[in-house]
Amino acid sequence: MEKEFTCFFTGHRKLPVGRIKEIRQILSDKIEYLIENKGVENFIAGGALGFDTIAAEAVIILKEKYPFIKLYLYLPCYDQSKLWKPEDKYRWRIIMTKVDDYEYITEDVYTKGCMQKRNYKMADDALYCISYCVISRSGTGMTMNYAGERGNIIENIADEIYS
Repeated sequence: MEKEFTCFFTGHRKLPVGRIKEIRQILSDKIEYLIENKGVENFIAGGALGFDTIAAEAVIILKEKYPFIKLYLYLPCYDQSKLWKPEDKYRWRIIMTKVDDYEYITEDVYTKGCMQKRNYKMADDALYCISYCVISRSGTGMTMNYAGERGNIIENIADEIYS
């Protein structure tokens, strides 16, 4: 996977319920822009709840129009979904049947730092980043800072929604 043709997603797990439709639309538009104008073919999601889930679902939907694009999941640990609600586990299982590949970033169950390690690997492996961040002092904020320091091109959907 070539970095210059790869985009990763980072965002909060809790999204404003009244804005999810708007977030999905902007996200889809940004993904299509990258495909059509920047030659991006690879998309990496972290497999978490919230923004990661809707980003993965957006790529899956767009694969119908752009069958050459690929969706990869970088999973922080083996038991990531252990405490999730049944309906979230169900969505997760559907996504897992439609990804092109996935990789566990740590070869263990949850440990302190495994999420950050996953986030930084996504930034290291991609040039582009589509995010949803409204709280800069968060894992998403830290990931965006890291990505910015590494030269990633970042689009924060929250900037459009709340401008």
